[in-house]
Amino acid sequence: MSAYHSYSEDQLIAFLRMGDHAAFTEIYNRYWEMLVDAAYQRLRSREDAEEVVQSVFVSLYTRRQDFFPKSTLEAYLKASLKYKVIDAYRSQQLYYRHLDNLITEHNLRSSSTPHEQVEEKQLKEQVLLATHKLPDKCREVFILSRFEQLSNQEIADRTGTSISTVKKHIHKALLALRNTFKNGPFNLLLVNIIIFKIIFFL
Repeated sequence: MSAYHSYSEDQLIAFLRMGDHAAFTEIYNRYWEMLVDAAYQRLRSREDAEEVVQSVFVSLYTRRQDFFPKSTLEAYLKASLKYKVIDAYRSQQLYYRHLDNLITEHNLRSSSTPHEQVEEKQLKEQVLLATHKLPDKCREVFILSRFEQLSNQEIADRTGTSISTVKKHIHKALLALRNTFKNGPFNLLLVNIIIFKIIFFL
């Protein structure tokens, strides 16, 4: 058993500030599971919880030389986790809620003119072509998500990857496609709706 296992929080913090990797490892091992469990209670996804906790420890290590917590190390990590979870929740939920609202508004007023229908058909064709330019794994995951309408868990099972990896591929694909069309002639709202939903009736 490592001697660090018996060190107090203050001792570990002191060694951490000096760049002691063993001290950081002890902090990581001591609090990892507790933080993951706390994150899981909010996010309801083990993969997302682990990803958020990982970012907490990355942040801690990055600022180790200037780390002087006002309370206990455990209290600091819990507070840091709380804000990381809130950020993750907001970035995911608010984004999709906003797009859902845009889609709803678009559908409610979708008595589109013949010109708009032609524009939408052309855009769908362009998105389909752009999809084939994505990296292989990214394209596979994106097609399973948006064309075959599979859930992230179903895609992870089919491709043999984690849910967090699936989410990263989808995010990468969405970003690449939006960047492709951001300076194009198409209506930006329509671009976002089609890329988000991608239900093709060409």
